[in-house]
Amino acid sequence: MKICESSSSISLFLYLTLLLILKPRGVVPNPISNKIFSPSTSIPAPQIKYDVFVSFRGSDIRKNFLSHVLDALSRKGIIVFSDKKLITGDELSAIQRAIEKSLISLVIFSPNFASSHWCLDELVKIVECRANYGRVLMPVFYQVYPSDVRHQNGTYRDAFAQHEQKYSSYKVLSWRSALKQSANMSGFDSSLFSDDAKLVEEIVQNVLIKLNQVDQGKSKGLVGIEKKISPIESLLHLESEDVRVLGIWGMPGIGKTTIAEEVFRRLRSKYESCYFMANVREESERCGTNSLRLRKIILSTLLKEENLKDELINGLPPLVKKRLHRMKVLIVLDDIKDAEQLEVLIGTVDWLGPRSRIIITTRDKQVLAGKVDDIYEVEPLDSAESFQLFNLHAFTKHEHLEMEYYELSKKMVDYTAGVPLVLKALANLLCGKDKDIWESQAKILKIEQIENVHVVFRLIYTNLDSHEKNILLDIACFFDGLKLKLDLIKLLLKDRHYSVSTKLDRLKDKALVTISQQSIVSMHDIIQETAWEIVRQESVEEPGSRSRLLNPDDIYHVLKDDKGGEAIRSMAIRLSEIKELHLSPRVFAKMSKLKFLDIYTNGSQNEGRLSLPRGLEFLPNELRYLRWEYYPLESLPSKFSAENLVRLSLPYSRLKKLWNGVKDIVNLNVLILSSSTFLTELPDFSKAASLEVINLRLCLKELDLSGCISLTSLQSNDTHLSSLRYLSLYNCTSVKEFSVTSKHMNILDLEGTSIKNLPSSIGLQTKLEKLYLAHTHIQSLPKSIRNLTRLRHLDLHLCSELQTLPELAQSLEILDACGCLSLENVAFRSTASEQLKEKRKRVIFWNCLKLNEPSLKAIELNAQINMMSFSYQHISTWDRDHDHNHNHNHSIYVYPGSEIPEWLEYSTTTHDYITIDLSSAPYFSKLGFIFGFIIPTNSSEGQIVKLKISDGQDKGIKMYLSRPRRGIESDHVYLMYDRRCSHYLASRVNDQSKIKIQVRASLKTPTLQYVPVQLRGFGVSLVTPSKYDKFKQQLEFRDRSVVPINMCPVEEISKFLGI
Repeated sequence: MKICESSSSISLFLYLTLLLILKPRGVVPNPISNKIFSPSTSIPAPQIKYDVFVSFRGSDIRKNFLSHVLDALSRKGIIVFSDKKLITGDELSAIQRAIEKSLISLVIFSPNFASSHWCLDELVKIVECRANYGRVLMPVFYQVYPSDVRHQNGTYRDAFAQHEQKYSSYKVLSWRSALKQSANMSGFDSSLFSDDAKLVEEIVQNVLIKLNQVDQGKSKGLVGIEKKISPIESLLHLESEDVRVLGIWGMPGIGKTTIAEEVFRRLRSKYESCYFMANVREESERCGTNSLRLRKIILSTLLKEENLKDELINGLPPLVKKRLHRMKVLIVLDDIKDAEQLEVLIGTVDWLGPRSRIIITTRDKQVLAGKVDDIYEVEPLDSAESFQLFNLHAFTKHEHLEMEYYELSKKMVDYTAGVPLVLKALANLLCGKDKDIWESQAKILKIEQIENVHVVFRLIYTNLDSHEKNILLDIACFFDGLKLKLDLIKLLLKDRHYSVSTKLDRLKDKALVTISQQSIVSMHDIIQETAWEIVRQESVEEPGSRSRLLNPDDIYHVLKDDKGGEAIRSMAIRLSEIKELHLSPRVFAKMSKLKFLDIYTNGSQNEGRLSLPRGLEFLPNELRYLRWEYYPLESLPSKFSAENLVRLSLPYSRLKKLWNGVKDIVNLNVLILSSSTFLTELPDFSKAASLEVINLRLCLKELDLSGCISLTSLQSNDTHLSSLRYLSLYNCTSVKEFSVTSKHMNILDLEGTSIKNLPSSIGLQTKLEKLYLAHTHIQSLPKSIRNLTRLRHLDLHLCSELQTLPELAQSLEILDACGCLSLENVAFRSTASEQLKEKRKRVIFWNCLKLNEPSLKAIELNAQINMMSFSYQHISTWDRDHDHNHNHNHSIYVYPGSEIPEWLEYSTTTHDYITIDLSSAPYFSKLGFIFGFIIPTNSSEGQIVKLKISDGQDKGIKMYLSRPRRGIESDHVYLMYDRRCSHYLASRVNDQSKIKIQVRASLKTPTLQYVPVQLRGFGVSLVTPSKYDKFKQQLEFRDRSVVPINMCPVEEISKFLGI
């Protein structure tokens, strides 16, 4: 007995010693309890960025259950992070930061979850964040028992047997502990739900409940909010089927935006789609004449379509209007300035679905006249509420000075007239100050006899140090409205005498500036207007002696009369508001301390308002921010050093080159030269170590040179552009030489250039997803293009010199070779099994009339394989497939030909209908229909062919096919599978043994009329699960032959597959 006890003690000692040896420094493991992740209240929680982080094992659920969960969360307006957003190669640290910034972590335990060390590391981090920051962990046990997760049984036992061979005991122990703690929590067990849909619904409801609980917690700090929310909800008549519009009206700083945000946060989960447009006044001023862009943003968000076409934003097409009319939406438009803005953004509300609600905030009651159903006037806080809000900000949690300062606090509150913004600002000013300072400020306020809120902010301004004042005025008079990120603001304001970060934090603490979750620096209108007045008072009679200029009349007189002086620090000129003026060559010569200059148009065509007929001799070397839209000269002044420039923006300029030689532009961070059509060369950026937006050395992420029609070459060695993800030379018509390689490239747009060949290194850009080569002189593509394993979209339309197409990546979904008049040869993968792995959805060979016979047959076979696979994917997920994205539900192949493919079971060339025998397809609920049409030669103009498909007994369904606008020069085969069409035909089958399918075609003319078109014939093939399985078996059997499919005689392949 003693021997056993001794042996046990020795074993335990050795075990604990081993753990201590293996543990990271500063961590004491506890192998017995589950308290490895002990709660900590001392660690500050990172700011929330995502509502939900989803942790999952991709191979188990990515293509089915996960997609339904993400879609359901998205439809409820829940902000989700999943590692689908990460590009392969991103570090685990990026995921861990996302976990820290997520309120809820939804962990989906599936059979193979534990086999991934990534998933287990994520789980450890999630459990840590729950302990340290109070984050929420929601476990989902999908096709796995909670007990297997808790005790690591079944597949989890097998996985850990492998892990123990590869990883340290400490890491394995931490994984086991995290699994046990997670499985001990209340979660969702898929075995208790009849289907996935009910499980997903339950998950979403619980996520919403938890988010609402957090939102209610947030609103506790909003004094008097409940008293305001209740009548607003009543005025919204949430139970009414009507579309209702509510206006929230009140003075600046009274809390309109705060109230609207709170209402939106509480109600958003009850609507199918929601959008909160903040700062409409400011956004409209930035957009100028392009304010319809804001309407596009609203529609894109509601419809969840990022690339909404511009023509849709004015007059809504019937289909878009129909979609919106079916949706219950919530829209908030914050800070509407005038009725014109409202008309542009909303117009009438007849395009919205029943029970939709629109909330509008404004300081001008007249804006709401005749536009809303009710108006809620925001009243000031009463004395008790004002006192409560003031104390919240004037005293820290650890102070108990409220009674000692009671009388002084009461005076301060009385001065603020119940305006929340003023209350908070005044409280922040006095927080932590001695009693004598409170008393002196109270005397000042009494002497001033506050007539408006600006007086309070002037008082706050006088208490700032000189550096804080400078930064505040810079933001108010220049940066506010530019939507610049915090990091860029810091670079622009950088000063060797003080920390800009510290000063900005102090201004934020005093409620004088705000920094959004997107790191955009801005300020409230009241504070900005106060700052403007402070600057004006610097020199009421002589604007040229002020530090900052933004009034167009003041600027006009300063520039016209050459009254600018050293005092001027910034100048913002909106060309649409200033009178036409010829500037002298030395117009900026006296403004030697000018740091920020902005000359812009906001979308209007007023580039000629400021001209330089005699050139420009001088720009201040102190300039840090220079934007000059439509800059009229061929280069910047030769004596301009540019050494202090941080942001240089010269879009639509007449530049031929920026400058001569090499400039010491070590501070340059952003360079914008878009649409500078006369640009012939780029400068040497060898000293531009900080350049990010356009950078030829290591830091470049995006480079858009669209429309630079004089540019002839863009080349780089292997070290250049290595981090480039987006490159566009769209319509750079003179570019003939191109050789750029970046392993991070996602999108490469060379459309409209004069290049004839791609570099062979194109195949190294394995992250490339979209490649645009339309309207180029390309003659062939390198074989290495098949190595682009992520390529989804290849655009070659109107490449009239292209002669051959090599094998392409299996990932390719869209291939557009329309109008490739010289194309003769097209190659495909050597075996049918390889082609079965392809994902083709749209393959276009309109007017490729030189294609040889083997290529046409190869296209036909590839079309059959991909169309069968595509249709089978849909019918196999028939009940769960609710994706309304047209590209996901529609597949087409087009190529020259006048014969219906023989593999289509039913065909006709004499009638407009076909009768189909359904005896071989008993499962009517899983029935797909592949169509083949022979589109006749037609030289008349018209881009849209309308097909009406019916069973001859009802109105049927309409399909719209695109063809070349200028006509087609030969008959074409048009193969199509459409989910909506198949659903319709399957619904018409019922219990019939036969179905009649009638097809009638018409062409949309330039006069918008449809004229009948006689098809040369059409065919139909049924797709059922059993037919697809048989088809797949035949292909696999054929692949076992010694002759590859691309070398086998076409007739043999056709005979074997029934083509």
